[in-house]
Amino acid sequence: MKRVVLISILLLCLGAPMNAQAQFSPIGIELDCDQTNIEINVHPQQNAPVNVGCTLTSTSSFSQQIKMDYSTEENGFRLDISISDTVDLEAGEEIDFTATFTATAGMEVKSSDYNLSATIESFGQEPIMVPAGMLNQIQESNGQVSSTPYSMLSFSTNKDTSTIVLSEEIDDDDGWFLVELKLVNDGNFDDTVIVEIVNLQELADLDITHSFYSVSPLYVGIDSYRQEITAGATSQSGYLQFGIDKLPSEDFTFEIELRAYSLSDDSADPIDLSLEVQVGGSDSSGGVLGLDTVSNSDLKLVGMAGGGLFAIILLLVLISRLTKKAGKQKIAAKQAKKAAKANKRANKSRRKAAKKAVEYEEEIEDDFDDDFDDLDDDFDFEDL
Repeated sequence: MKRVVLISILLLCLGAPMNAQAQFSPIGIELDCDQTNIEINVHPQQNAPVNVGCTLTSTSSFSQQIKMDYSTEENGFRLDISISDTVDLEAGEEIDFTATFTATAGMEVKSSDYNLSATIESFGQEPIMVPAGMLNQIQESNGQVSSTPYSMLSFSTNKDTSTIVLSEEIDDDDGWFLVELKLVNDGNFDDTVIVEIVNLQELADLDITHSFYSVSPLYVGIDSYRQEITAGATSQSGYLQFGIDKLPSEDFTFEIELRAYSLSDDSADPIDLSLEVQVGGSDSSGGVLGLDTVSNSDLKLVGMAGGGLFAIILLLVLISRLTKKAGKQKIAAKQAKKAAKANKRANKSRRKAAKKAVEYEEEIEDDFDDDFDDLDDDFDFEDL
């Protein structure tokens, strides 16, 4: 008899207007979740599920059997719940459960719609099936789940493990040392990367000049380098060039401290590395030419003098100086060979050097007169 009454009530509700159904329906549930838009960190080292608290409540005066459905639309995302797919609720009963969202580690940045629903299948002690479309039969909690962008950089140079040696001063295009920058974007989005020099003041105090550049993409910078790198790509387009404006009298070493970081992800840790550089002093052993008495000025003097006997005599004077200090003809010969190479390089830029010839002419003549007076003591012309 009771079952007949419940069925009669259900049929009356089906035939009643919608507002009447809502007021007199024998069934009803509510589904509430703490949040509907979910963001998941998919960084390979930080990937973790996101748990959302939900509550399912019966608003009926009868017991009900509820079917739970849950899904996501895009691959890479998953939704699970902490209760079974079929739930029995007593009249007025309330249960709490957890909806857990997960995403594949390292996946690209994207979003997906999800759906979490509860459907009343039957009600009453002797279950009565609820026809599809009954008001209050279905409650839903819908929203979006997204993977968040993350930065994961690798930074190195082609000189990470070797000591760089500066042995000549900057002179137009000469005297520069070139370092290749290698940047790897292992993140999941196109990242803008900055490489900067940390110890700028120290380099300025040491008369070190520096700059960054790349040809493709075109970029020129003084203190930093900037490039957008596609997700999963490696860039070796950037370069750091540096040199010393004036060689000191003694050797010294220093470091160039570099730092690379993402301009788009403030939470990503920067990457630091250092380049070790040794500067050869102009008056120290093992300097520009490996001997302490030959400087760049001496080599330029030879180059300015050009070919012929005058250049040979000047070269012999240099050799005599080396021979007198080193005491070995072998060292002098080696130095002469290097000076000859310098002379050859100077001849390639003779047009440029000719502009400065007038300035050096008087200095050359004075040095020649002084050196020639001592030539008989330092060198025997019969040995030529």
